[in-house]
Amino acid sequence: MNCRILLISLLVISGLSSCRFDGSEKRETKDWESVALGYAKEFSLKKRGDSTRLTVYMDESHTESVSQSFTLVNRASEKSGNSGVIQVPCKRIVCISSTQLAYFFALDDIQNIVGINSSRYLFNEEMNERVNSGKVMRLGKEGNFSLEIIASLDPDVIFVSPFKRGGYDALRNLGIPLVPMAAYNEKTPLGRAEWIKMMSLFVGKTADADSIFKCIEKRYLELKALTADVNHRPKIFSGKLRSGSWYLPGGDSFYAHYFRDAGGEYVIKNDDQGAYPVDFETIYRKAVHADFWRVVTPEKPGISLEEFLSQDHRYADFKAAKDGNIILCNIREKPFYEQAAVKPEVLLADYIHFLHPGLLTDYKPFFYEKLK
Repeated sequence: MNCRILLISLLVISGLSSCRFDGSEKRETKDWESVALGYAKEFSLKKRGDSTRLTVYMDESHTESVSQSFTLVNRASEKSGNSGVIQVPCKRIVCISSTQLAYFFALDDIQNIVGINSSRYLFNEEMNERVNSGKVMRLGKEGNFSLEIIASLDPDVIFVSPFKRGGYDALRNLGIPLVPMAAYNEKTPLGRAEWIKMMSLFVGKTADADSIFKCIEKRYLELKALTADVNHRPKIFSGKLRSGSWYLPGGDSFYAHYFRDAGGEYVIKNDDQGAYPVDFETIYRKAVHADFWRVVTPEKPGISLEEFLSQDHRYADFKAAKDGNIILCNIREKPFYEQAAVKPEVLLADYIHFLHPGLLTDYKPFFYEKLK
């Protein structure tokens, strides 16, 4: 009898242990739940408990084999240990381009950035102070990074551009997570701005990011609605000659969306989403009668219309040049790459100001100015 009781007791204990194991395993294998995004298409988020699964897509087809995924875990409760697992919030961050900094500037969180590229144009005062004091190191430019400096910084994460290939293999050999920043691939201004939600994960400011993006979205849609029923849509084109080629945004590109939302008519009508080089004759045929000419370029401070047109005598043949309707953002004077990604509503207001000046009375453009 005692043996039978002992056997039954062991079976009960075994069964209870089995139940506890099954329940624990069930919790571990809980499904990831997708996080809804409004506009961004080039990354996705999934949540499971305190962990977040981030996937960045590297091509238009979102091919799984070339996408990159990372699991972000709570630094206070979990250890990374595995490849593709990153503890957040990160304490030591490296940004390879100025466009990545834009999101951290918007979040007002740059204290954990320890390395940036060596761009000549850095406008943010606090970041300049941190660079000058040695709290943030300059790392060189893409294709010519200082691996010794990067290794000495011991960063938790490095944000890289998937569209440039210089030096990344060597960085990868350091064993530091390289997170591709593919916001450039977004086809809409609000899609690119929504990447603030992705970047906020690394500094623990998701609530701030949601609030900031809601404000951006609200203002952008209000401005877009102003031009919905305009009677006249001025024609506009973009770019300038560089080394004999004119890089032209396609008819369904990121900037084409801006021009349409601002109540303009972009002169390129194809379905191309990226930019591609054409010769002068090609752009001349398409844009000679356009009303406005938009340019983003580094120029000497205070460049005049005459000085700009002197760069190529054929520029003066465009109607936009004759009418004095060249709108230019001089990146030597304006923080375009540091702010534009997270200020689509400001860019849109700038465009509306020039294309439809009666819609935004008393507005002063921030990024662009009309050459005089």
